[in-house]
Amino acid sequence: MNRYFSLLLSVCLIFLSIAPFAEAKPNQVGSSGLYEVSTGVSLYAEIQGVKTSLPTVVFISGYGDDSSVWSDMQSEISKTTLTVSYDRAGLGLSDDTAKDKTTKQQVKELHKLLRKANIPGPYVLVGHSLGGVNVRAFADRYADEVAGAVLIDASHEKQEEAILATLPEEIKELYLSQFTVEGSYKDVIKSFQYVEKLRAKDTLRDLPLTVISATEHGMGPEMELKWAEMQLDLASLSNHSTHVIAQGSGHYVYLDQPELVKQQILTMLAQ
Repeated sequence: MNRYFSLLLSVCLIFLSIAPFAEAKPNQVGSSGLYEVSTGVSLYAEIQGVKTSLPTVVFISGYGDDSSVWSDMQSEISKTTLTVSYDRAGLGLSDDTAKDKTTKQQVKELHKLLRKANIPGPYVLVGHSLGGVNVRAFADRYADEVAGAVLIDASHEKQEEAILATLPEEIKELYLSQFTVEGSYKDVIKSFQYVEKLRAKDTLRDLPLTVISATEHGMGPEMELKWAEMQLDLASLSNHSTHVIAQGSGHYVYLDQPELVKQQILTMLAQ
């Protein structure tokens, strides 16, 4: 059961030295380091590459993951354009915060970080797992600053209903108690409710969108089928979407099949 739960939790969480803090000067892109996004709270940004005529790529991690998970992918994409990954509040090198850790709040903090570090748009947002929910919320709130989005095995607002429906009763409570790394399960549910409300605005309808979906989550055929259906639904959010199936890949597609993800990001940049 431990192995089953470990695999289950992996998909449901989708579900160095610090450079001295310094504000970027006007028209000067900031360097990797800490940037204050609210009183007493600074977030760490890893900034690589140089600004070109192409959009800036912003990597957004899944639940509980800091910017280090993008290390190899960011290194590759930064050969082409300016890139940013970052640690959300309470993760990695960033300060913790007394504020909630919902998508709505995290999107505000990311936008403030980009401004403080003088990271120019437009942005191509690349989000994994629960980070995909933040991508959708950012693209709605700051639509005029977003050139495209890449969702990597991203969370869906209805996923918890599907997951809980397939979980054996004896491990449901254990599953629900695991969301302690970054905010609570309540924060996660609030994030799903928030992005679900945004669907009515249909903001992503004309946005270039790529959905990359894994096929191997270790949760059995019933949940894999439901997951595939939810991924198809994410692809339906835009009239300009591409849906790529990463056959044989686990949830962390950018680690299992990095070349596939790299090429999809570069293709998005070229649009």
